[in-house]
Amino acid sequence: MSIAALVTAPSSFAQPPDSERCAPRFGQVIDITAGDIDCITASDYAVQYDLNGDKYQVIGPFTCYSGNAMTAPLLFQCVADTEDRAEFAVYPG
Repeated sequence: MSIAALVTAPSSFAQPPDSERCAPRFGQVIDITAGDIDCITASDYAVQYDLNGDKYQVIGPFTCYSGNAMTAPLLFQCVADTEDRAEFAVYPG
């Protein structure tokens, strides 16, 4: 990729296929990627993730883990240890 392509690349992030994009809340945008969870509930779990804490954090039924430079702008994602395996990804809002 050329330098010009990097400079002119769009700053938004692509929404994964078959996901639900939630309205920004608490400075975060959430994409629900699997399972039976609504935007408000996902956001309530997401705000409990400590961006300065451990990479893997257990929050309720979810194990959440941070992204890295290769997954940017993804901040972290959460996967539930439940039958429906709800999942959501969190991006800066």
